[in-house]
Amino acid sequence: MQLKLEADQAMAKPNVLNFSERLAEWATQADLGVDEYVREQARFTLIDTLSCMVLGTPERQAVAASDAMLFGLRQGSVPPVGGGEMLSITGAALANGARAAALDFDDYELSGSSHASAPVLSALLSLAHKVPMTIDQISDAWIVGYETIIWMGKALGYGHYDIGWHSTSTLGPIGTAAAVSKALGLSARQMSNAMALAASSSSGLLTQIGYDAKALHTGLAAEAGLRAALLGRADATGNCNLWDSEFGFTKVYGTPESIGFREMMKTMELGQAVKQYPVIRKLWPSCAYTQRPIHGAIELSKHIQRPSDIASIKVRMPAPFHRVAGFGVPNNDAEARFSVRYCIAVGLLEGRVTPKDFMAEGFNNPARRELAASIDLDLYDLPKGDTSDIGPTTPERITIGLKSGRVISEEMTFVPGGATLPMAEDDLMRKVVACGCSIELAKAYLSADGDTPLMDTGLLDQVSPAMMACAE
Repeated sequence: MQLKLEADQAMAKPNVLNFSERLAEWATQADLGVDEYVREQARFTLIDTLSCMVLGTPERQAVAASDAMLFGLRQGSVPPVGGGEMLSITGAALANGARAAALDFDDYELSGSSHASAPVLSALLSLAHKVPMTIDQISDAWIVGYETIIWMGKALGYGHYDIGWHSTSTLGPIGTAAAVSKALGLSARQMSNAMALAASSSSGLLTQIGYDAKALHTGLAAEAGLRAALLGRADATGNCNLWDSEFGFTKVYGTPESIGFREMMKTMELGQAVKQYPVIRKLWPSCAYTQRPIHGAIELSKHIQRPSDIASIKVRMPAPFHRVAGFGVPNNDAEARFSVRYCIAVGLLEGRVTPKDFMAEGFNNPARRELAASIDLDLYDLPKGDTSDIGPTTPERITIGLKSGRVISEEMTFVPGGATLPMAEDDLMRKVVACGCSIELAKAYLSADGDTPLMDTGLLDQVSPAMMACAE
């Protein structure tokens, strides 16, 4: 009954309009109801602002902005990864990022609690069409971006994410700016300026989870980081001392527990980020906080003969993790990917979880919805001082009571795809196939000489199955 009440409340439309609804209701009227004085102010302001634009045209900052945008324009348009119409370099970076994050299948890291690779590689794979790179060169650029994001995460701590910032959207632009600066061969001064400029695009709230905005955050981070690097290339400047300054990055984006950049740098080991904070690669296309529960549900499914044998399901998990993956019975694919209840239901009923399970026919399946609604939650706080690591100190446990009176349970401590349970090459190839990509090209890339030009690998020529179907 309580679950039904929660679902009904979630679906109910508030009687009072929120800010955007109220503003839109007014703004979409044919007559805004303003008097002539207001309209005169609008005209006056246009002339004033346009005049500023004209006068400012030759100034250093304006020249840098134009030069940065002209870089992409002069180079011509490029295709986004997966095919489709040609876009500008920055436009393709945005599209690549949205595509990388659309299914929540992309990797993540636990220092900054972000999806690090998607924004960085979305920008680099757009740039690669116009700036020649070898496999080693794009690898080095990714390493620089990953290092940047990891050490920033270390400076801010989990509190940055926990208070509501979407770290992919706050740290991602800066990591991307550093990576693209490396690929462009910028000087240290230019790269530092690019990172500072990218900090002005750090944004994005976790409350956007369950909406298209969450995936678009990754594309916007890729676009912003690429743009910042192009501005750095044009010698635009930013405050490179903003990280620990009085009103700087740590102050604005951190918490009282954040150690800050000066303290972080005392133990920072550049070039070691991947070893200290390994890339976590997903086996299933859903939220990071559903990965262990899915693994546990699949294991438990082996001990259940029929779904009707289940009398009760209880899931114990950290409350902060559930705040992110807290949707109940999902009403769309985005909610399904962030519903630990739904993901467990699929794992128990099917003994596996696939991309198709997040399509409408999957999350609208009556048996799945009924089982998801029946799951009870036992939420607990993170241990004091815990860094939110998805590991032994923050386990999840699924306990199932069977109608026979038997109780079965599975505790999950290590995350599949992480350092302790890393993704094997066979797992990667299964994911490659599930995504409609070529195993042959993937294996060839993994074994190719580092001096091989990226564009010669054929990887960027692959077209998504959906695009191919449209073409046919």
